[in-house]
Amino acid sequence: MANVLLKNITKVFPQAGSTQKVSDPKHPAQTDKADSPNVSTADASVLKNINLTITDGEFMVLVGPSGCGKSTLLRLISGLETLTSGDIQIGDRSISHLPPKQRDIAMVFQSYALYPHLTVYDNLAFGLRRAQPTTAQPTSKSDWFERTLVGLTRSLPARLQYQSSTEKAIAQRVSTVATMLQIEPLLNRLPKQLSGGQKQRVALGRAMARNPQVFLMDEPLSNLDAKLRTETRAQIVSLQRQLGTTTIYVTHDQIEAMTMGDRIAVMNQGILQQVAPPLELYRHPANRFVAAFIGSPPMNFLPVTVKPVESGFQLVHPAFSLALPSSWQSAIASHSNQPLTLGIRPEHIRLAPSSSNCPATITQFEALGSETFVKATLPTTTDKDTHIQIRIPAEHPIAIGDTLPITFPPEKLHLFDPNTEASLSP
Repeated sequence: MANVLLKNITKVFPQAGSTQKVSDPKHPAQTDKADSPNVSTADASVLKNINLTITDGEFMVLVGPSGCGKSTLLRLISGLETLTSGDIQIGDRSISHLPPKQRDIAMVFQSYALYPHLTVYDNLAFGLRRAQPTTAQPTSKSDWFERTLVGLTRSLPARLQYQSSTEKAIAQRVSTVATMLQIEPLLNRLPKQLSGGQKQRVALGRAMARNPQVFLMDEPLSNLDAKLRTETRAQIVSLQRQLGTTTIYVTHDQIEAMTMGDRIAVMNQGILQQVAPPLELYRHPANRFVAAFIGSPPMNFLPVTVKPVESGFQLVHPAFSLALPSSWQSAIASHSNQPLTLGIRPEHIRLAPSSSNCPATITQFEALGSETFVKATLPTTTDKDTHIQIRIPAEHPIAIGDTLPITFPPEKLHLFDPNTEASLSP
């Protein structure tokens, strides 16, 4: 196993009519202004100066909206795309200049990519057979004897065919992987005879059979139904912990990211926004994008103004005002009488005992049985409504048009600079 180091990774796709000069990945440190990539303003910059370290045995999840560059980054690591600049290291060696087959990486694709004419057994064994060295002539009499027996018995029934020592080792490895994935009864089937979940397990098994240094997984669960997706992601996490193989997993589903990753790297528009464990992203987002992306339903954002008062500072909105704890004073002292963005998650909003608190008028609700998600509006001084989402207990009676008195716990508030969108911390 090994750690993965991404240094200043940049990827630019040249558009029609533009030219691009790719830096030499063997000597990334020697690139200066005179040798920098010749990038046209029309070129599409997909990844911008990505720096990331994935530790040995870690399950790292790359998450972000479609088009943020996460799959492109995975393809750069695998060697399916060429770097514009930067360097990729696995363990103590740079792999930027190596072809995919020499990188000791196994990739699981979104579309399974199984060979339709091969059985499950042969799909699992394919990578192992390809990895065996081939020579034009047998190196010894025993090699010559084995090859002769294999050739003479190939047309016989399977139980009468002679297996070389290499093929026996491959069969043992395939059997071990099939047992781990519980697909032993499927070994003689073709891919067309499998369900979606079974195909996904075969794709995982083909990657596992090679015992690579790094697993790369590109949205492998997106083609499965909701129930099977939940079951399979638990299997993947369990297998990764059992194998201890460094894994980089790409998804756009933040629930997958939160439940699977040791750490999560949040990306947007080719830029790494924040890298942290799941709960740290949830509790301490670095900026407004991370706060909105992590969490379901997403965080509510309300415009407020910071007002100084005798006891410290207040956040003022047309529908409410909040006194901030003293721990916030140093963080927002420079924002006195200026606008900020208040963030509060739907699950942190509390129902108040009296109507003297902030009134929220219900416009829509979704009753899920265990809980209810309410969409509501707050009164404002303009014609533009302020919409928020609230999670309330399922037993609370509600109807469209009702008014809910709500309050915002000060310890659950998030504040963001409206210009930079960076988070302010107490």
